[in-house]
Amino acid sequence: MLQSLTAQPASLTLMPGNPPLFDSITLRKTWEILDVIHRYRMPPPPTTVDRSDEGTLRFLSIIYTQVRSSSEIQMVLPAFPFKSPNRKGKTLGPLPDKGEELGMAYLNGLCAAISDIYDPGAKLTIASDGLVYNDLLGVLDAEVFAYGESLRQMVKNQGYKHISFIRIRDLVHWEIDTPLNAATFEKFAGDFRQRLIDNFTPLDYDCRESIRTDEDVRTTYRGYIKFLAKDLEHTFVEGEVSKRTHKQKLEAIAKKMISRGKAFAEAIKKNYPDHVRLSIHPSCGSAKISIQVLPLATFATTPWHSAPCFTVDGRVEYGLRETFDRNPDVELVQKNGQPWYYRYKSPLYSWSQPVEIEPLHPCGLMISPVGTMSAKDVDMRMVRELAQEISPVILRGFRDTRDRELFIKKAEEMGTPMPWKFGLILEVKDHGSDTQGLNNVLSSEWMPFHYDGLFKVQKSLDVDGKELVRSCPPNMTPSPKDTGFTLFSTSHLVWHYLPGGYSVDYLRTLSWTVETASFDQVKVSDLPLVEDHFAHHRPCLRYHEPWPQEKTTFTPTKITIQGVPDSAQICRVLDSLLHDRRVALWHCWEEGDWLISDNVTTMHTRSSFSGNSDRCLRRIHVD
Repeated sequence: MLQSLTAQPASLTLMPGNPPLFDSITLRKTWEILDVIHRYRMPPPPTTVDRSDEGTLRFLSIIYTQVRSSSEIQMVLPAFPFKSPNRKGKTLGPLPDKGEELGMAYLNGLCAAISDIYDPGAKLTIASDGLVYNDLLGVLDAEVFAYGESLRQMVKNQGYKHISFIRIRDLVHWEIDTPLNAATFEKFAGDFRQRLIDNFTPLDYDCRESIRTDEDVRTTYRGYIKFLAKDLEHTFVEGEVSKRTHKQKLEAIAKKMISRGKAFAEAIKKNYPDHVRLSIHPSCGSAKISIQVLPLATFATTPWHSAPCFTVDGRVEYGLRETFDRNPDVELVQKNGQPWYYRYKSPLYSWSQPVEIEPLHPCGLMISPVGTMSAKDVDMRMVRELAQEISPVILRGFRDTRDRELFIKKAEEMGTPMPWKFGLILEVKDHGSDTQGLNNVLSSEWMPFHYDGLFKVQKSLDVDGKELVRSCPPNMTPSPKDTGFTLFSTSHLVWHYLPGGYSVDYLRTLSWTVETASFDQVKVSDLPLVEDHFAHHRPCLRYHEPWPQEKTTFTPTKITIQGVPDSAQICRVLDSLLHDRRVALWHCWEEGDWLISDNVTTMHTRSSFSGNSDRCLRRIHVD
């Protein structure tokens, strides 16, 4: 369970000759919040001296003050300017695509992760720096506006409530009588830009000296040179200028970008002094926290300088458009007539009728019919194969999904339904204190992460007459909004974010025991913590989150990692990862959804919801 603590206002006393006295609860919560932000941090460049300890002290002070007053944690990030002007070789066009959507989901998840542990929550302000640089790169003011407006609409459509935007106009406090639309933006864009430069460039600022003496500026400058070489490769026709002249042109543009960036940074600092300063640029960490804005990125990249490509098993790669276009194993997917993302080709995407297949962050697929399509026409064997590669698979917008008999029939097409003590279909809804022997499954209470079938057991005797208890889970699961999310965490993301000191190979050596008074007083031992998937043979986590009495009004569940002195610590690591917003998909149900989850590769839980509501999910387990 994700528990949150609202810090109470605490006094900070400074006595002459004595160190300051900090409220321990507030300070502990401050550390927890900073630790969440640091999950998204990129390491300093190898050529840079790590000074993140200075940044830690700086940002601890800012966060401590906000926690002390029970205020929202405020962060600011200059980013999302416009798409690279090289639309032939780098990006899919001038408008946001799936890359930006992933970035917004990822950043909203950062704020949501803080909200999980701190009730007042967090807010990220994205300061678009498009107008700072666009004229230097030949990008029209109109394109900057269209890009920003599309981002705002994307955030609104997706319900990313933790993200807000500001423009240069807000930083320079330029008031205009008419609403800021495309026409007024273009009319005043140059004025906004010039006022920023005039009002916030330090009088004694020397760009060359800054590049020479400041590690962060030097790193950013080198990054600009690298990106500009590709951004502007089609700007100058080969033969018209020499390579040396072209290089000098890029260096001049990069220096102008550094100078304007300094003015922009000063405007951010003066307008948002009480915000945690984030950055997309690698840095030493003393004055800002450098973060990735794209999930699973293996290098410093952004959605406005790359395109995303998804593998069949749900991983994502980022690269140049021209690279993916040259790959015969990759295809371009469009959405509403716009290039949206790349994916590796697979027969699993070839449906009898047109469907839209949308990868979800951080895991899963949303599949919707392009026109009108009945669930009767869905190939459930194909859905099963997809779910075994990437879970969960959500079918939304299909007709006839409320038909109970069709629900059973389509489950049978996937495999053999496994009736349990509650029958073929379990209708999961709030039964209050009537557990029906299923612990808190039929309640509105939050549940632990688990895999289905753990407590479906078979008992036998060994050769010495000792009773053996074996867990017999099914291999697959299909299953209406804001009251109760279902969380899904897939194994490969758990493995990706394992902290130092832990590895899949180590976890594979471990077994565990589960014990509860529910489910007929069951105790099962020698359960492997890691098992290879029966279909694709990738390692999968097999685990149940410990659920002590303080987390439930029902029966607790005890988990012990066998044969190790640090069982509780291993459980804490796994529990933290399973709830990590970079790992866990928070699925918001809509009436009529069908959801298919592979019970081997993906673990799940359910958040608490409004008791005595009409929320009801039908579930069938299929082997």
